[in-house]
Parts: sequence; structure tokens; C-alpha cells
Amino acid sequence: MGKFGSRWLGDNFSSEAYMAYSVTGVMGNNIAGITLAGSDICGFIGNTTAELCARWYTLGAYYPFSRNHNAWNNSPQEPWVFKDDIAQGTTTMLQVIQTAMYKKLHMIRYMYTQMSLIQQEGGSYFRPLFYDFPNETGGYENQELNVMLGPSLKLSV
Repeated sequence: MGKFGSRWLGDNFSSEAYMAYSVTGVMGNNIAGITLAGSDICGFIGNTTAELCARWYTLGAYYPFSRNHNAWNNSPQEPWVFKDDIAQGTTTMLQVIQTAMYKKLHMIRYMYTQMSLIQQEGGSYFRPLFYDFPNETGGYENQELNVMLGPSLKLSV
């Protein structure tokens, strides 16, 4: 299936916990051979916040597949909805989201090349740290994810 198709993780909730689940979900699909996998960024069920959506876009820039998808009767979560929400200083959440989208577009050639090589030779694209550094003890811990989701996270601008 992974050679010819893609997969999204299913309808998720608009919460930090589901954003964290999406990391291991995408990795699990990649390890299982489904390279083009991702999640509904900002969440699908329930209303998101400007900060959660901006964080999820920042994370989603590194997913092989990401989309902003929302259920009926939820508050809108298109990027321009957050144009007046301040991230830090004078930077808006919309600017944070735009930066994340630019990062993804700048990496698209690299991502497609890597996925093409994986399709021909095998392997995975979005994988745990210990795959590349098996002797690194920190690669087996969840510290990076805790730092990423913690309140001290600096949104990239």
C-alpha cells in the first residue's frame, strides 16, 4: 500500500494530546511502509485555538502529508482567521503559519526525492531518532516531544 498510496491518521481532536499522538502515528505508518502519511493539522473534531493551530502547522511542515481539515459546525481554522492573534511581540499567528508553510514548500523537492528513493530502495522518511542513531541513549526517550509540546515552546517566525 505504501508504494502506491497515502494515508491520513483519521479524524482527530483539536488538542495538544492529539498533536503529540500524530507524531508517533506518522512514524508508525512510515515504519510500516506507508511513507506518505500525515494528520489533519489543527485538529478535525472540536474547536482549535490560534496557538494550537500555529504549533500544529509548525510541526506539520515536517510531515510527509499534512492538511488543514475541519468538521462541520466547528469554528473556522483557515490560517487567515488568526491574522489578529499575536504570537510574540508583533508577530501574528498567521505569520507563524505562513512561515511553516514556506518551510514545507522549501523542503518539497527534498521530500519528494527522499520518498522516491524510499519507494525504490525501501526505508522510511519520518522516523524515530534511534533509527539513525541507535547508540544514542537519548534517542529512546520522549524528551524531545515533551520539550516540543511544553509551554516554553518558542514559535518559529
